[in-house]
Amino acid sequence: MQEEGGDTLTGYAGEYEQRDLKPFEGKLVEIHSLADVLSPNEETQGAHSLYEDAIDLNGQSGRCLYWDADESKYVVQTFEGVVAGIGEDSLMDLVPPDAEDGGFDTLWPAANDTSYGVFGSTVIDCLATKGYCVVQMFGSKVLRETALEEAAETPIYEGLRAEMEEAFLGKENNSRVGLIEKDTPERLLDNALAFCDRDITNLSMLLMQAGPDCFGFEIQSRTNAIARTPYPEGQVVTSPNFSEDDMGEKFVEATIEFISRKKFCVMYLIENNGGLIEFYPKEHLGMGEKVELPIQKNRMVIFRSDLMNYSYKPQGTSVSIQAWLLDEPRPLQFRQLAEVPGRPGQDNRVHVTAIHERFPANCEGCDMTAALFMAGTDALIDPPYIRFDKEPYYMNDRDAPLYGKAYVFHGSFVAHDILIGFDHEFFGYTYEEAEAIAPAQRWVLEVGYITLHHAGWTKQSLNKARIGTFSGDSGSEWNDLYWKQDEHVMFCNHSCVTNTRIAHALGLTGPNVHADTACSASLVAANVATHFLRTYTEGGLKENPDQEGCEQQNQIDYALCAGILCMVSPAGWIGECASTMLSYRGRCFTYDSSADGFIRGEGSCHAFLERRHDDHVSVGSRSLAVLMGTAVNQDGKSASLTAPHGPSQQETIRMSLREAVLKPNDVLLTECHGTGTALGDPIEVGANRGVMFGKRERPFFHCTAKAHVGHEEANAGTCGLLKIVLMLQNGMITPNPHLRALNPHLDTHAYPIYFVNELSTMQRADDIYGVSSFGFGGTNSRADAWAETCRGAYKNGETLTVPLNEAAEIINRTLMSVGSPEEDDGFMSLTKEGEHP
Repeated sequence: MQEEGGDTLTGYAGEYEQRDLKPFEGKLVEIHSLADVLSPNEETQGAHSLYEDAIDLNGQSGRCLYWDADESKYVVQTFEGVVAGIGEDSLMDLVPPDAEDGGFDTLWPAANDTSYGVFGSTVIDCLATKGYCVVQMFGSKVLRETALEEAAETPIYEGLRAEMEEAFLGKENNSRVGLIEKDTPERLLDNALAFCDRDITNLSMLLMQAGPDCFGFEIQSRTNAIARTPYPEGQVVTSPNFSEDDMGEKFVEATIEFISRKKFCVMYLIENNGGLIEFYPKEHLGMGEKVELPIQKNRMVIFRSDLMNYSYKPQGTSVSIQAWLLDEPRPLQFRQLAEVPGRPGQDNRVHVTAIHERFPANCEGCDMTAALFMAGTDALIDPPYIRFDKEPYYMNDRDAPLYGKAYVFHGSFVAHDILIGFDHEFFGYTYEEAEAIAPAQRWVLEVGYITLHHAGWTKQSLNKARIGTFSGDSGSEWNDLYWKQDEHVMFCNHSCVTNTRIAHALGLTGPNVHADTACSASLVAANVATHFLRTYTEGGLKENPDQEGCEQQNQIDYALCAGILCMVSPAGWIGECASTMLSYRGRCFTYDSSADGFIRGEGSCHAFLERRHDDHVSVGSRSLAVLMGTAVNQDGKSASLTAPHGPSQQETIRMSLREAVLKPNDVLLTECHGTGTALGDPIEVGANRGVMFGKRERPFFHCTAKAHVGHEEANAGTCGLLKIVLMLQNGMITPNPHLRALNPHLDTHAYPIYFVNELSTMQRADDIYGVSSFGFGGTNSRADAWAETCRGAYKNGETLTVPLNEAAEIINRTLMSVGSPEEDDGFMSLTKEGEHP
């Protein structure tokens, strides 16, 4: 306790008056120059600390507990567990070495001390900074000798198997293992091992409280302690292997659960004659190949068992007890690979065979859209006056939402003639009904049919075809404008009707699914479609006799996926400005230091998916890409309803990679959600880093479509999917517009990542790109796709080396050629006439 005017002390256990501190109070000390040995007395007696012989304290170290004014001595507790009164002349300051040199990081708190908070802070700081902590304990000689005897009598634990031994006992184990009775509050501390085990329990309770805030996980329980003693010299005992009986007793499942849940290992080194503990940290920690700690008796070692393996090599007669602290149990799931990993694009994959989109900037078709993305163009403008007059709803002030107005109205808009034009007779609608249909539903009809036509279908062949339709739609603003109250008004704007329009108009009979998860809706719909296509694989339902005959009834081979957003009312801007989601400057500055929100954009993207078999020939054209893996999950209870949740985003990516049988190093690029918000971008980049970081042979690329066409909300997922298909087909990586200075909050340290701001090439004949889409309500979706480069310089595995002085000319020619008939395959030629790459 500090007071003005000098160091003062209230007293050990609060029994003494406030006074000045003596020089050695509260310090580590070494005892020297004692003329006499210490005779047994009441101060040295207690549970497990009774000494029958006189004790020579010279050379022993310990801590000075307090000053005994009556005896004019310091009460010192030695590391050997002796408490004695020592005169000031026989004490000197002790400076212990570092833990790595045989010392320790901190002391176990005195039983009646108030310094548990300081002790806990030191332990947590060590675990957070270096992954381990060494604590000096105060067990007496009698305690240690008794523990040795008790450990020798403990029955050998027969539950260990050779396959799980290293996970429990570390590398090169040669310990006899006995299982100690579980420590409970009601347990009597009637033996030395129980006494030491209680110290592990007390430490566990401290770490349980600190876990969520300091380490990002919650300690839920601790295991029973085990007692480790050496086998007699020359005796080597090996644990048995797993047997068939073990499988029935769930040994395998229990081992996997233990390995996945263990977070801390606590070892109480009660007695030994030295030795070595070696830690083997995981490579990404940057701690080197291993860390060596000398073994000392009366030490407790705590380390992050989830981050490092270890070996325990004591010397001489020794005993230690050991337990693990576990986080919350996870549902255990065993996954079976659908096929042997191999070249992507083989049978039983879901193939993208046709895509089409309706985008702003007069982009109708993939070639035009590819030109938009490759040129680094954005399509963001003020709303055309023919769409609506923004002036009554706009205020050039960040406080505009307080007045029911918007502070920005920029967006990307489809041309007006495309907005209102519709061939109602082709789809079998009367003029009156077509007038009531929301533009978003008209677009789904038009773009959907064009996509099906690209896939090789006609209006006649589509009738009664079992094609599933899956859409992401969060509703439209058409009710704000449609003024008639007729028999069509009920269905003209309903988002649940959007997807059924095309099924009804073209006679499609497959499953019809509508997803509304906000910004991730269309990629969630694509995920559902993919799993519909994959559900009934060969040998699946046939193995269940109760489901015989269901396969043909339920399976589909084709699916149409769609996303849609059509902006016809100023209400959307006003609402999103009220939530401060929109950028004040009218652009989406994804990854840039000036990022302050996104800008709205409209459009509709469709993809036609097929399931391929050995005996199946597609009615469409060649495969554009292969969906290797898809995944959807939810944040659950996160910081808030709309706050992004990094761990859930990471798990979505991992789920997709697992389904695709891919390693992180296989993926070159992620088309990010990338809304350009100060919170969202760093969390998403951190989530990708958490999965993709490691020994990468190639750098990782991030890009996003939102900087080009704005945030298309429910259409954002299929927009990103279409973009990665275009990039894979063309062998290109498109630039991120408006990226000038990288956002300093992005965690890119030692992370081999490129935020591309100019047109780049992947320099390979095929690759794998991923796309992520996250709804503001917490629904996350991911897809990973593979394709061969079939256009441009790297088609058919060819390569092109570009001289530096010709690079600008070739890039310019590339951009000008997109969408032109300069090459037979509809793409560009990077070589002059008569030349060959």
